Amino acid sequence: MSDRDSRRATAVWLGLLLLTLGSAWLAEGALPAGLTALVVAVIVGVKGLLVIRHYMGLTRPGSRLRFSMRLYFFVVPALILVTTALGA
Repeated sequence: MSDRDSRRATAVWLGLLLLTLGSAWLAEGALPAGLTALVVAVIVGVKGLLVIRHYMGLTRPGSRLRFSMRLYFFVVPALILVTTALGA
């Protein structure tokens, strides 16, 4: 692993850590449920995309696994928003 790759992996890891800490902070806050759900959905999607791109190495276009993982990280945030909207 080159020094550049190592720095990139560290930067992505720090970003994931900050997003996780932001999620924990958000859970402690008293924001409206809809806004909280929206922010959580965005955080889940961003974290998922970072993981599949930088740690799973799914960067090649046309990969079925890449497509499946990306679909998953769009569907899960959408489900978070739908369940919040339905009051569940």
